Amino acid sequence: MIIKHCIPCIMACLSLLIPLTSTANSVESFTITTQNVYVREFTESSIQLTSDTNSYFIKIEPHRMGKVIFSLSGIGYASTAKLSNLLFGVKITGYRNDEAVYPTFSFDDVNRDIIIEQNMLIFDRIHGSIPVWFNEQIDSINLQFSNSLSANISQYLGIRDLKIIQAMDISSNPHVLPCQQNRVMIGIDGSSSIDKNERELIGEQLLEFVKKSSFTQDSNQLCILEFGSDIVSVVESTERRILLDALQNYKRDKNDKSKFISWTNWSVAFDEAIDRKPELFIFITDGWSNWNAHQPSSFSAQYESLVTKSNLLKANGTRLLFITSDIDIQTNSTTILYDFLNRDQTREMQDDILSREADLSDVDLITMKGFSKMSEINFSSILECPPELRDLVNNDQCDTSQQW
Repeated sequence: MIIKHCIPCIMACLSLLIPLTSTANSVESFTITTQNVYVREFTESSIQLTSDTNSYFIKIEPHRMGKVIFSLSGIGYASTAKLSNLLFGVKITGYRNDEAVYPTFSFDDVNRDIIIEQNMLIFDRIHGSIPVWFNEQIDSINLQFSNSLSANISQYLGIRDLKIIQAMDISSNPHVLPCQQNRVMIGIDGSSSIDKNERELIGEQLLEFVKKSSFTQDSNQLCILEFGSDIVSVVESTERRILLDALQNYKRDKNDKSKFISWTNWSVAFDEAIDRKPELFIFITDGWSNWNAHQPSSFSAQYESLVTKSNLLKANGTRLLFITSDIDIQTNSTTILYDFLNRDQTREMQDDILSREADLSDVDLITMKGFSKMSEINFSSILECPPELRDLVNNDQCDTSQQW
């Protein structure tokens, strides 16, 4: 850490809140310029700031090429009085060759009430942290902070997980071969933001899949996994009755507190899939991973590890199919999912074009609002034998017309 234009004893003086007005700092691979702000604390990838004015400014300039990601956290005010109708606003704009570049924001379950207006986040508080993601290389980022009362109060904030992501190799998403024995795994996000009605929509369609598909014959296996911050339940079987019971238990919404959790941990679901090596992993979620190593952790902090695990899954021959809800309502954040599926080969199907006749054999990403279009997904189409191959294989292996 180097603080420019400051005396050598700056490390000892930081605890005294030396003002950094129009002063530049280096944090790992960035130069940070501030106005009307004091530095409270910093590390190699984070900085804690405070200001006594109603408006303050931060400029972040990366030293090298790559995508910039960071998290906003701990934004609030220090006062013995509780101020009514106080909201905070943060306008974030990136620049590349003097052209504006706008970020993606990743909201987890407990931050759904944040409003975005003209690229400004408006909120009364942030629970945990909000990852901010630039999908392309940028020259600088401007953050303009203000409050709705224009009040000169002691405001504070934290910037965490500030880093530059270099280009990563993204493995191709394998295809599921038709008329083959299949090991299928379904990972369902069990966090509290998926309400009772949505659980029913998900459960009904997966029950339909189990009832009508042929993969439960003999050696074909289905694994049903529910996860939150950890594994909630996992059932793997070739027996239709066992699988139906597992889905009914999910669908019933029995007020089991272990299912009503605010945190989502993709890592534990990926690890389970890596161990079991399914040929197809259907991943159902309504939010970004925000839990890691037994503690809250923003998606941006986990990103590289999750991509590595996704690549390992695909290297094992597992094809990923993401079904997401609400991730893309306010921003274009679904493009980040291409890093898990392979941007060049991923075909996305949105809820406004879903139909039961849609062939999902080459679709890797389905996005919708509130899982409202779950009934339009014909999961069996992923595994069915095409008509031209149906007569060329053993009927026991390929006949999808069997009624249970």
